[in-house]
Amino acid sequence: MTKVLVVEDDAMIRDRLLKALNFEGYDARGAENGAEGLQAVDEAAPDLVISDILMPDVGGFDFVSVLRSRPETRLVPIIIITALSERLSQREFMELGVDDYLTKPFHIEELLRAVKTQLRKRNWWQTEHRDLREAQQLIFADWRMDVERRTLISARGEERSLTSSEAQLLLAFLRNANRVLDRETLVEMLGRPQSSSNDRSIDVLIGRLRRKIEPDVKRPRIIETIRSGGYIFNGDVKWIAAEATG
Repeated sequence: MTKVLVVEDDAMIRDRLLKALNFEGYDARGAENGAEGLQAVDEAAPDLVISDILMPDVGGFDFVSVLRSRPETRLVPIIIITALSERLSQREFMELGVDDYLTKPFHIEELLRAVKTQLRKRNWWQTEHRDLREAQQLIFADWRMDVERRTLISARGEERSLTSSEAQLLLAFLRNANRVLDRETLVEMLGRPQSSSNDRSIDVLIGRLRRKIEPDVKRPRIIETIRSGGYIFNGDVKWIAAEATG
């Protein structure tokens, strides 16, 4: 049974989420703050974590930072639920390695959809890219991608974590380097629901990825926009097998 950990200091909200998750067939467990959440993680490793941000004792930012620093939890999907709506806070979530976030108040159905999406991405990563994990590392531009750890390492040794969505998108580009990909194709490659013609969620995701890999985000050269065509990943990609990494 899929284990879900809910870290939320508001008892009413926590109980409501736990009831909904358990009703959907998940093995959901709650914690009042980040300290209790870390204890719960140590006792039973979750398959997915839902966490608030503003909590007493150990807050959400510190809690997520610890999870992302541990090898055994760095790839566990994390969904943030928060009353913070400022764009700066949202950017901070993504830089921490959060996979998704919902702004309070939200409907339970929204959360359940987010949970299913992140678990589907986790399963996709574990099954569809075994060949990539065997390759272990991909080199492009001034970056080296560690597929297993889902991280980027620059030529200067700077390390940046990727969310599951960012990693999926980057791998789609790397596998189709120097080929124009339209939005619909990218949506299909990422296994997302069909979007409307006005849906720009892929553009937002590409913007996040560009901030992590482009030398100049205002003049992107690695991931280039093709007017009325979509996007193209420019450059050579080198695949390094595990035994060759030393």
